[in-house]
Amino acid sequence: MKWQFRVLGPLVLALGMSAVPLHAQTSDVKTKTVTHLRYDIRNEVTLSGTVSNVVKSPTREMNLVPGSHVFVGTKAGAVDASLGFFAMQGKGALSVQPGEHVQITGVMKTVKDKQVFIARLVQANGHEYAIRNEHGFVYRPAARAKSEAKGGQL
Repeated sequence: MKWQFRVLGPLVLALGMSAVPLHAQTSDVKTKTVTHLRYDIRNEVTLSGTVSNVVKSPTREMNLVPGSHVFVGTKAGAVDASLGFFAMQGKGALSVQPGEHVQITGVMKTVKDKQVFIARLVQANGHEYAIRNEHGFVYRPAARAKSEAKGGQL
């Protein structure tokens, strides 16, 4: 009798699963266009302007991309520059205040239906801060310290 359960058990399970009704997707379903978040260094631009606001850790109500942000007033208007989680942490962290002049190199992307400038390099206070590598991956504080040893002060 044991051998019957070993053979019939998987067979009954397979028949039971095949009896589950399958439903096809209907054509009236809306598909949302997805923006690829890949950082393309060929689309990089450099913005220059005055810092209007600094957000080190946004709240949920702010509806911002996670990580710190610098809002910069440029000739073309206000820009939200996303700095990632680690730009304002650890040794050699970026420190800017409203009213300071900055130059930011990066790529403009649409994230959560908003235009966000994904910053790779920030020049402020006579220093250049490496925020991301050329592929868009955020530097952690330890890796940033190594990259600063190569670069240094402007």
